[in-house]
Amino acid sequence: MTDNHEQPDRPPILGRWRNIYLVVMGNLAFLIFLFYLITVWFS
Repeated sequence: MTDNHEQPDRPPILGRWRNIYLVVMGNLAFLIFLFYLITVWFS
């Protein structure tokens, strides 16, 4: 019999999926803030 203990898929960068999600959420927050500043600047 073979043991099929599979490791969960790991992302190729940043080591953990949690880190990927934090980068994506941080990027989203940055873009929202940037577009807010652009809106205030040109209004």
